[in-house]
Amino acid sequence: MMTPDPMRSMTTAIVLGAVLAFLCGWPLPDPTTEPAEVLAARVLRIVEEHYVEPVDGQELLRSGIDRVIQSLDRNSRYFSPAEARQFEQETGGFLYGIGVILRESEQQTHLVERVLPDGPASSAGILTGDQIISVDGESALNWNLSRLSTQLRGERDTMLDIGISRNEQQLTVTVQRDEVRIPSVTEIAIFTAQDGSSAPTGLVRLQQFQPNSTSELKKAIEAIIADGAQGIVLDLRGNSGGLFTEAVSISSLFLEAGLTVVKTRGRSGEKKEQVSSVSRPGPFRQIPLVILIDGSSASASEIVAASLRDHLRAALVGSASFGKWTAQDLIYITNKSEPSLLKLTTQSFHPPEGIRVSRDETGKASGLIPDLAVAISPETAFQIASANRSRSFDRIEQPDSIANLATPDPQATVDLLGNGDPVLSAALQLLSQPERLQTLLNQPSTVSKEESR
Repeated sequence: MMTPDPMRSMTTAIVLGAVLAFLCGWPLPDPTTEPAEVLAARVLRIVEEHYVEPVDGQELLRSGIDRVIQSLDRNSRYFSPAEARQFEQETGGFLYGIGVILRESEQQTHLVERVLPDGPASSAGILTGDQIISVDGESALNWNLSRLSTQLRGERDTMLDIGISRNEQQLTVTVQRDEVRIPSVTEIAIFTAQDGSSAPTGLVRLQQFQPNSTSELKKAIEAIIADGAQGIVLDLRGNSGGLFTEAVSISSLFLEAGLTVVKTRGRSGEKKEQVSSVSRPGPFRQIPLVILIDGSSASASEIVAASLRDHLRAALVGSASFGKWTAQDLIYITNKSEPSLLKLTTQSFHPPEGIRVSRDETGKASGLIPDLAVAISPETAFQIASANRSRSFDRIEQPDSIANLATPDPQATVDLLGNGDPVLSAALQLLSQPERLQTLLNQPSTVSKEESR
């Protein structure tokens, strides 16, 4: 019996493969000379015609485009028409839904935590505590919270049949989707020491940079100053960013005219280098200011925090920020139906001085290092975020309300009064000590290697 020749077997396999490809009509392009778009079209046609099961070529193409774009960097994305509509709503400060806030119970059921006043769900009779069990006849019991939220959103004026469980009874409620506004400012409060040892201090929590964020924030700060606040804590924890223009205009509220807010750099043309500066004196350029940041503070949040820190207008308290120093353009791609959307990184942005910007091993800009670092456990951070979220619901229901609170106890259990939040307490204490605040602002102008680590 002859021993098979491995090289001959390999050659035979290659030849047979080429013959089969020829007989099946598959092209054999040279990937070194074939234009990428032609090669992609060839591959897609082969998959559509010969894959073992039917394939939606357009869906496969969209998925492939998104993966290619995401391979560029973590912030670039391709959105299908449906995804583009949802993205526009989320960044525009509104969505079309039913006006409820949901939470997942320990039993993995989906409960209505809040019903927004005068919203579609309120008009349809949905109540706080109702369990959503189906949407348009399809069971929602095995859905995660993200999928349920997506299913409740849709086109304006479209109808939904929502199955709910209430007091062991099952009901079906018909709801008409409508616009639901999402505020940027999710909390306004004034903290006052009960013994009168320090001046009242205002807290404003900004959740996202979206259209009208500047006017919302300006109105909130004017209100707490009118109520006696002599210092401001601007809470940007958990704020992942948003509109670049809003970051510039919000920074300008606290700065003198002519100062640089941020520089942006692109590859060519108008984007090669641009400087965004303050056009007129900011109305709050004199009031003492502390900014809270954490690992989820990114992009527009970092523009604001870095520019105000560089101009010695605000000290940073908390933990290192995320480190996203790029800007994305939104490019609409028209087709026969609805436009899809390309979110593409086209610029990098740079603070005026970069005083508290850390660097990674390659020298690339990373997160902002706070002037006053406050370490908290992940469990405490989660509890604080949950409490902040609950207080934001009150703000949605009563948009003009200002909470008047006693100076919180950082050692107490986390609650809805600001207690148990060491980061907030550290900021309030810092504002009550002007000399210490100024000392922090005047510390060395670069981040040490130890801090970067």
